[in-house]
Amino acid sequence: MQAFARYKDRSRLIFCPGGGELTWQRFFAGRCRQSGGIWIVLCVIGAIFALLLVVGVLPRIWKNKELSKMAAETVGAIPPVRTVTAKVAPFDESGVLPGNIGAIQYATIYARVDGYLKSRLVDIGDHVKSGQLLAEIDTPTVDQELEQALADLAQARAQVVSSLANLKEAQAQDVAARAQVEKADADKEYAAVTARRWENMASRGAVTLQSRDEKVRALSAQIANLKAAQAQNKAADQAVEAARSEVDVARALVTAKLAVVKRFQVQKSFKYVTAPFDGVITLRKVDPGQLITAGSQSTALELFQMAQIDHLRIYVNAPQTVSRYLTSGLPADVLVPEFPERVFPGVITNVSGALDPETRTRQTEIHVDNPDHSLLPGMYAQVKITAPRVEPWIRIPSTAIVPRGDGMSVVVADGGKVHYQKVLIGRDFGDDVEIRDGLKGGQLVVVSPAVDLREGEAVKPTPYISN
Repeated sequence: MQAFARYKDRSRLIFCPGGGELTWQRFFAGRCRQSGGIWIVLCVIGAIFALLLVVGVLPRIWKNKELSKMAAETVGAIPPVRTVTAKVAPFDESGVLPGNIGAIQYATIYARVDGYLKSRLVDIGDHVKSGQLLAEIDTPTVDQELEQALADLAQARAQVVSSLANLKEAQAQDVAARAQVEKADADKEYAAVTARRWENMASRGAVTLQSRDEKVRALSAQIANLKAAQAQNKAADQAVEAARSEVDVARALVTAKLAVVKRFQVQKSFKYVTAPFDGVITLRKVDPGQLITAGSQSTALELFQMAQIDHLRIYVNAPQTVSRYLTSGLPADVLVPEFPERVFPGVITNVSGALDPETRTRQTEIHVDNPDHSLLPGMYAQVKITAPRVEPWIRIPSTAIVPRGDGMSVVVADGGKVHYQKVLIGRDFGDDVEIRDGLKGGQLVVVSPAVDLREGEAVKPTPYISN
């Protein structure tokens, strides 16, 4: 007989072949005792398979359904891209450069004469004026040499007076010699006339031949006298020239002696050490009584060092990207850590004509007015230089740059379609870059474009919001 079961109210009885009634609990307990642990193992395996089905299979089915739904929704849709508007960069180049402040004038003062320091009138930190006496040196050797030079000068001047007297005497003798020449010439003319007259009379027999010969001999004698007078005159001329030469030599000697005197006078003036310009004493190395040696060699001791600090100058090395725009007259702001709230205005005065090939920088000189002496030579400063630039460069995020085989490009969303525009990069600021050529400003540039964007592909621009 087939077994059957019926339920009756809450008793839930089970009828078995051969009659009798069993409850479900009694029936299950009996089965378990009959099959042993096999039934338990089968139940556990069934539970594990059910768990794997719930955890592994069902989520995949749901995910596949969602993907199918998304694919159905995006088929034929235009991909969105994040874009920014290319903006024109500021028309200037600026940078903050380190530099050391220096005095506009700086001098190391040495002695120009040997001696002992007699007195020192200033010390470090003293403000002095141009020409102010700083120290005095005792110079007895120079004083004696000056006295000797003055005596030599007086002797040379006396020689000039003596040579002038000799010149006057020679000139007087020359005048007398000229008079003798004129007298001898007149006597010769008279003798010539007389000789001719006596020759005529002798030819007619009016006088004897002896008398004629006497007159001719007299003419010859006068001619000899004239020649002698001319020779004396020439000698007198030469004596005058010799006397003039002596005067010139004496005067030249006076000039030489006068130069020696002036040299010793100048050396004597060096005993007074004065300030070459308005400034402040920054170093002092001597005291009264110390031996002073003239010159600026390494063995010579410097007396003072002084600086002009009403105006200061700073040298900075401008990088190549900025240096091309630097010119004299451009303003510059000087900042020092000691005055964080204060900006010292300066101006560019000189720009080097070449760049340093090692650092690719251009030396630039900035002058700063310092009327209150707040800045001191040797201070460290930072100089902000702003130079105008005429080229209209464009500034965009650096993530918009796309490297390609033919150079750098950016993706422009022009009319809702993609266009790869080749560009030339200027300065790189990290997050942003400046474009020197390729963009005009106002274009929509795609930020972080996808690698699969193709030329002419339709896109949907969306504004890019930076963090």
